[in-house]
Amino acid sequence: MDKVLQYILIICSFVFCLFILKKTNKKNLSYKNSLLWLAFGIITLLCAIFPNIVISISNLLHIAEPTNALFLIYIFLVIVVSFYITTTVSKLSEKVTVLIQKNALLEKEIERLKADIKSSDNK
Repeated sequence: MDKVLQYILIICSFVFCLFILKKTNKKNLSYKNSLLWLAFGIITLLCAIFPNIVISISNLLHIAEPTNALFLIYIFLVIVVSFYITTTVSKLSEKVTVLIQKNALLEKEIERLKADIKSSDNK
């Protein structure tokens, strides 16, 4: 791995981890999601500090350039994170649907009770 690329990766991954920690401290990012993104940053940092990991992976996968193996690792991790986020959004969407339905039922019940009160007041 080229030394310039190695230094850029070290700096960027360190700044990325600091950014994630800052967002977590400001409560803009949940702890569960911050652990996922911190793991991504730490993996990047480890690959940058120890380029032999990337070289070994590229040799194992028969990829000529270690940087191509690094991009393959990133693409895989982005797919994993994307899938995780998609499942979370799906669960939240189902919960929102249930809440909307319950809210509509409660509003209907409130209207019925208001009508009952008005009819009993008129008697």
